[in-house]
Amino acid sequence: MSVAARQVNPQGSRVFMGTLTDGVSLHTALADVARAFNVQTATIEMLGGLHEVEFSAYDFTTQARLAPTVISGALEIVAGHGTISLMDDQLHVHIHLAVAFRAPETPDRISVVGGHVARAQAYAVEFTLTAYDGAPVARGHNAQTGLHLWNLPRLAH
Repeated sequence: MSVAARQVNPQGSRVFMGTLTDGVSLHTALADVARAFNVQTATIEMLGGLHEVEFSAYDFTTQARLAPTVISGALEIVAGHGTISLMDDQLHVHIHLAVAFRAPETPDRISVVGGHVARAQAYAVEFTLTAYDGAPVARGHNAQTGLHLWNLPRLAH
């Protein structure tokens, strides 16, 4: 088993709250907020509504991205989480959402889907961004998984 970790807030944490509306891209808008407040490492919590979301999935066996799933309409975020870190010296916003909606095949029921978000357009989203100052976290290619994971020191066992 491989475990990597380090403290990411040796100089403290800052918390920002905000809203995203008017069809803005969640990824772009959150990166803009991070740039405006000089944030390089953060966690994000969010809730609210979306016009559209595109989920992408990763096949752990073949280490390949699967075809995306796009859902449009009135989408309610029931759980929203994300991180901001650096990848190739640029801000990288990584978001996972669970969204609820009325599906045509089940008009009296609410369906919930979720996963890794490739893109999403806000209707009205409230977010809390917790910035960790002093120790930026960067992503790099992990040969074992095929993913871009955080480059952190391995823990001694």
